[in-house]
Amino acid sequence: MNEGTHNTSEKLARYLSGEADAAERLAVETWAAEHPDNAAELERMRGIWELSADATWPAVDVDKAWARLDAWINEASSTNGARVVPFRAQRPMVRWVAAAAVLTGLFFGVRSWYDQRPQEFMASNEHVRTVLQDNSSVVLSPGSRVNVRMKDDRHIDLNGEAYFEVQRDEERPFVVQTGDVTVTVLGTAFEVSAFDTSSSVLVRVRHGKVRVMAEGDSVVLEAGGYARFNRTAHLLERLAAPPAEVFGDRIIQFNEAPMTAVVDQLQKLFNVKVELANEGLKGCTLTATFEDEPVDYILRVIADTYRLTLTQGAPGTYLLDGKGC
Repeated sequence: MNEGTHNTSEKLARYLSGEADAAERLAVETWAAEHPDNAAELERMRGIWELSADATWPAVDVDKAWARLDAWINEASSTNGARVVPFRAQRPMVRWVAAAAVLTGLFFGVRSWYDQRPQEFMASNEHVRTVLQDNSSVVLSPGSRVNVRMKDDRHIDLNGEAYFEVQRDEERPFVVQTGDVTVTVLGTAFEVSAFDTSSSVLVRVRHGKVRVMAEGDSVVLEAGGYARFNRTAHLLERLAAPPAEVFGDRIIQFNEAPMTAVVDQLQKLFNVKVELANEGLKGCTLTATFEDEPVDYILRVIADTYRLTLTQGAPGTYLLDGKGC
């Protein structure tokens, strides 16, 4: 809704409390359907509303407060001779506005507390995807955990491996901390691998730019950048990115990757068997990115690119055949 914050919050509050009329309900639901951010905001407010409904709040005696104000006005009039125009006829409206102001303050106070409290996400045996309060997304690898704090800055404590798609916010940098390594970004997509059992911390950038700092040293990585911090040698170094990479659980990126490396990556990721019919196919190289695509689609694209024949045998078994490159 292209409206002021007060007007929008008032309509959302009426909608969530069940007091909105048909036109207001339609306006809120249309606004939520216009963009995923609007839908996420509505759901976040719904959670805050339900949370506040369960809480116990101190009672406010509006009549008593009004009587105290009325007495103060009369005293002021008799003391200095000033004339105070009575507005008792407007009292119901004033009381409604005051109640609305208290409710709005309570609503946004609870929302502020809700948005700023730490959150923890864990992945046990499989990848876990989640959207953070700032609409950045995280894909946690199995055996990984993050602790998220969204207050003055956006701070993530990581144990394990995670892929981040960060929403740009120049006033609040996005910081990932894992042991002695700190990764700072504004808006980008990158992955950090820092399992306790590993001797190294790896940072890979898919797009955008990040700064990696470790024990007083730092490097800036851009798209395709790759850095490793050796915990044993206390050495931070920049490395060449491998020809075949996976970000998160289903984003596959090939950069002039030999067909053997492509096949190995697909077999590992999708738990399938892919065979090359002849040695000539091993000379082909692939540069492409696939996001959340099934393996049969990826293989069809490869086959069409190099004019190959794709044959599927038993379930999970594929054969690429052709003249090669």
